Amino acid sequence: SVPGRTFPVEIYYTPEPEADYLEAALRTTLQIHACEDPGDILLFLTGEEEIEEACKKLRAEGDKLFQGSGGAVGKLLVLPLYSSLPPAQQAKIFDPAPEAVGNGAPGRKVVVSTNIAETSLTIDGIVYVVDPGFSKQKVYNPRMRVESLLVSPISKASAQQRSGRAGRTRPGKCFRLYTEKSFLNDLIEQTYPEILKSNIASTVLQLKKIGIEDLVHFDFMDPPGNFIFNASSRNTDESFRVAELLGSTG
Repeated sequence: SVPGRTFPVEIYYTPEPEADYLEAALRTTLQIHACEDPGDILLFLTGEEEIEEACKKLRAEGDKLFQGSGGAVGKLLVLPLYSSLPPAQQAKIFDPAPEAVGNGAPGRKVVVSTNIAETSLTIDGIVYVVDPGFSKQKVYNPRMRVESLLVSPISKASAQQRSGRAGRTRPGKCFRLYTEKSFLNDLIEQTYPEILKSNIASTVLQLKKIGIEDLVHFDFMDPPGNFIFNASSRNTDESFRVAELLGSTG
């Protein structure tokens, strides 16, 4: 167990690696809804398209469970959460779970979110967390000068943040869809700082504009790697030469 803010959180691992983390995530979420005590669910996925597709499937399967259970399983309210979602739709994650129909089981809410739900907000009522162990992370190739987002394993620190989302109102449970061995041996300790994964040419340019020339010895909180730094400096020097040329011909 790991402590939440107030209540402990039980951690569950899969006995074997999952071949399809998305299918495993949907299956686990529906099993929680059908079998566990009342309490809302937070499912972490990697991006908008994946989240919207998962929400569509969860709504369809949730309706089947509700209609075929004779009242033993309540309604399932499925809500997406990602940064490009309009604010009015983001706010729906704070709506209460559906009430029981007649003498049936109470409803349940599931929020399907990117890693923005790891630290930036707390959703009251979350008791169960489903963590497939992936997120979209920025990757920068300084040789090609290209930034991209890749689905990559999270860090141990992110896994702990995710499990901590449960247990806010009562003891919670976190279902990690990877093995304990993988958590201990394969996940890095901390997520790499953004500056180590980004094209910092614009940052270097701003520093040079305000008169800081000795960037090698500048006191960065997290110094960028030499290769990224050198590539960004070359890009910046090229930008300066273009700016000077435009200025002289203007």
